[in-house]
Amino acid sequence: MNRMKQTRIPLFYKLFATFILCSTIPLLIISGLMYGLSVNFLNKTIYDQTYTNIEVAHQRINDKIVEYEGIIQGILNNEDIVQAISTENDYEVHENTIYEIIYEALIEQNIKPVVHITNISGSIIFSTTPIPEVYEIELKNKWGIFREINQKTNRTVIYPQKITYLPGRRSIISLGTQIINHEGEHVGYILIDVPREVILEEMKAVHSGLSLHLVLLDDNAYTLLDTQNSNMEGKFQRSSYLDYQKNLEYRSIKEEIAKDSFLVVDFKDEQLGTTTIANVSSNVFQSFNRILGLILLIGAIVSLSISLIISYVLARFISHPIKDLISIMGKVEEGTFSVKANSRSNDEIGDLAKYFNQMLDRLNTYMNKVVEKQQQLRTTEIKMLQAQVNPHFIYNTLDVIKWSAKLGQKSEVVSVVTNLAKILRNSIDCDEEFVSVKRSISFIDSYLAIQKIKYNNAFKVIRNIDHTILECKVPRLIIQPFVENAIVHGLSNHSGNGEISINGFVKAGIIEFQIIDNGIGMTDEEIKKVSDNKSDQHIGIHNVDQRIKLYYGDGYGVHIESQKYKGTKVAITVPCLYEGEVL
Repeated sequence: MNRMKQTRIPLFYKLFATFILCSTIPLLIISGLMYGLSVNFLNKTIYDQTYTNIEVAHQRINDKIVEYEGIIQGILNNEDIVQAISTENDYEVHENTIYEIIYEALIEQNIKPVVHITNISGSIIFSTTPIPEVYEIELKNKWGIFREINQKTNRTVIYPQKITYLPGRRSIISLGTQIINHEGEHVGYILIDVPREVILEEMKAVHSGLSLHLVLLDDNAYTLLDTQNSNMEGKFQRSSYLDYQKNLEYRSIKEEIAKDSFLVVDFKDEQLGTTTIANVSSNVFQSFNRILGLILLIGAIVSLSISLIISYVLARFISHPIKDLISIMGKVEEGTFSVKANSRSNDEIGDLAKYFNQMLDRLNTYMNKVVEKQQQLRTTEIKMLQAQVNPHFIYNTLDVIKWSAKLGQKSEVVSVVTNLAKILRNSIDCDEEFVSVKRSISFIDSYLAIQKIKYNNAFKVIRNIDHTILECKVPRLIIQPFVENAIVHGLSNHSGNGEISINGFVKAGIIEFQIIDNGIGMTDEEIKKVSDNKSDQHIGIHNVDQRIKLYYGDGYGVHIESQKYKGTKVAITVPCLYEGEVL
């Protein structure tokens, strides 16, 4: 089964992602801790602030109660009070005096409390408002506050209760004590009903800008004050009917806390005998949460932006030298050995670049030595190939001289010897690897002059050489072996008139020599044998092809086309180079 190709992720992105994670994860953890600490701090701060405000409010309420107790004592200290409630027939006589005493006692009060003075039976009553019906019933039956007063002799009783006088005016706490005559007899009662506005004014100072719901309860969960739902005042919070009451105006504070609450503060006032419940709405937390969330979001965006920039710079700082080193290695792989890696950084990457440069220097030294040895080897091989051609040619020439001499053909012997001298003189300078086309053709002319004598002019030579290439430099002895092959193997067994064409022209900077004969030709198998050097009779042909490829590369060389009994065409291609030019 083929393995899935592994996705390549550049080092820069790996480093960038790593730095982002390393900076983002602590940021998230710190943000979470800050959020939790902020919520806890907010909770404690609001709780402490609310509790302190409630405590201060109750202290001020208690101060007010003490003030009202002082009013009661001031009224009690007046002897006219005892006298007024002791004789029923003198009510009208004492009425003005008693009310003057009451109003004089209340003169400094901004919100006037309700004052009631009555005898034990309730037959004589002095009151700043019509006495409530509840007092008439309680007085008659000695219930409620009157029972509390009777149980606590010579003490002022604080009695939480709701009393409604007129629409919008009511009291929620009452104070009362006994009136004692000089004989120590209990002759009546004096009551002060604390107005709701007095308590409400003090409670409003608790809010301090918070959305608070304050409920003031007595020990029996009787609602004295409800700052948001006044309809609950005068009702019991624990009354079972409230759980089934569909009208929202009777919703208890516990139901509201269960539905919408961020913080609940309870304060027990032992002196007043009340409990204050403060419910901080979740709107406070939501507002704080929005502000805190916005601050954390802005901080996170700024921190993340800074983190992105720093991570990018660090990732690039680390990965860029490695990327440059990889680029240098790629150039070396393509064959450019003159490049150098930047090794100025004093770290592991700098060491890597330094060692790479040292390796590259040693490689260049080694490559130069290899090139030099290859050049020497090529020169030696070329000389060996030339040496293989010369003995073969000399042997054939000497054979012609021998037979011409035997036949007494003196002129032919002179011609052969003369042309052979030219050929040998041309071949003596073996150090010259390249000769002009003109000199090569001159060599061929001398060679053909000898061969025509040998074969009794059995073939005709047609020469067509472009004069523009005569001064071009070509390797020595690249045409003669093919002319020899055309004569010896192509025309020697040919029954008709032999013909050899020698052409030379240039096209697109490439010289092409063509040696064409009308001899017996070759099969494809014979062509392959000649090209692959598998025939001992055609070793010179293969040597020419090898020499050209050694000089110029595989793009040049010898190409043979032939048909059996129709002739052969040999094409030799070399670059068109003049003296001093290189490929």
